Amino acid sequence: MELRRYLETAIAEDLAEKMVFLAGPRQVGKTTLARHVLAGLGPGLYLNWDNREDRREIRAARWPAGPALLILDELHK
Repeated sequence: MELRRYLETAIAEDLAEKMVFLAGPRQVGKTTLARHVLAGLGPGLYLNWDNREDRREIRAARWPAGPALLILDELHK
C-alpha cells in the first residue's frame, strides 16, 4: 500500500500557479512523491537526468507543448 505524503496536497495546489522545486536528503522519497503527483494531476512528462535518453530530451528541450506537468529529476547533476 502506497502512503500519501503530507506535502502532496500543498505541491498540487502550488503547481496550479508556479514551479515547485523539491529538495531533501537522499532516499527520502522525492522521486516517488514527484511521480505520484504526476500520476494524480493528469498529462505530463517525467524525465530523469540519470537516464541517457531522457538527458537528450532535456538538452533538446523536447517536451509536450501546452499545459502539462514536466518533472525534471536529478537535474542538479
